Amino acid sequence: MTAVLTSRFMVITSSAEVIAVRRIAKEIAQEIGFDETDRKEIVLVVSELASNIIKYASHGLVTLTPVFLDNQKGLIIEATDKGQGFNEDNAMQNGFSSSGTLGFGLGAVNRMMDEFEIFTNEDGKTGARIVCKRWIYDNPCFERQCPFDFGIVSRAKSGEPVNGDAFVIKQGQNRSLVAVIDGVGHGYLAQQAALAARHYIEKHSDLPLLDIFRGVERACRSTRGVVMALAVFDWSKMSLTFASVGNIEVKVLGREAQEKFKFIVRRGIVGKNAPAPVITENPWHQDYALALHSDGLSSHWSWHDFSHHAHKPAQFIAEQIHQAVRRDFDDATLLIVK
Repeated sequence: MTAVLTSRFMVITSSAEVIAVRRIAKEIAQEIGFDETDRKEIVLVVSELASNIIKYASHGLVTLTPVFLDNQKGLIIEATDKGQGFNEDNAMQNGFSSSGTLGFGLGAVNRMMDEFEIFTNEDGKTGARIVCKRWIYDNPCFERQCPFDFGIVSRAKSGEPVNGDAFVIKQGQNRSLVAVIDGVGHGYLAQQAALAARHYIEKHSDLPLLDIFRGVERACRSTRGVVMALAVFDWSKMSLTFASVGNIEVKVLGREAQEKFKFIVRRGIVGKNAPAPVITENPWHQDYALALHSDGLSSHWSWHDFSHHAHKPAQFIAEQIHQAVRRDFDDATLLIVK
């Protein structure tokens, strides 16, 4: 059941209304139950959206709507105007402002919000409606300690000063999320893309995988884009949920594991209108091990070649495999979960 409380709105025509709607947003966020950090981010988002109305449209409307669902509660923020429109790719960059002022950009708004959508008129030139949602998720103490062991090795291409790969290991309520991210190409531009994806994933690791991919698609729109694979291990029901777009390699070690696990990988680049990933869920056994790696490592290796290390820590296994199958012409990241 969804309960929607009374919306509050503010017509934005000047900086005075921006200040007023910031105050209202802070009050509503506190009433809903957002903590201090969340409240500050919500106020920043409302301030950015309201300020953009003045910069680009001279007047518009900001609406704030508290929402209560069965297992979560949150706030919907809508900003509507009939201005000249904007280039969405440019607007998603941090610090972009066609009016010559220093905004922190819709890219930062995207990272701060759990859901973010831009609706424009068909001509793409007049008016815009931006809808953001931020949720509070129940977060009780973990029922038990994380049963998984993680190993990670990530190194830049030989001769490159920065690494265009990234990874995420994030613990949540009875679950662990891991990701391997490969920015397109290598060097600083690849690193920029990979870090944009990593920041969004870390901020929104509790979201369903499909929503995370959608958010990263937006976050990487002004970059070269990335390929990435995400896996969520549920401790309570011992399951693995997996999704991938692009050429991140995935291997599972374990009795009958190769026959049981059917991963469907979509081709594409996240940030460049990538297709939605196919989400798969499989039971997970304590004797299994998962490997995710970028194409800086050869895909022509088998768990059998390293079976003599099976009972050693995941970090040791990752280092042994990385050293054995790494290729020098690209960034190389390997993540092991066992």
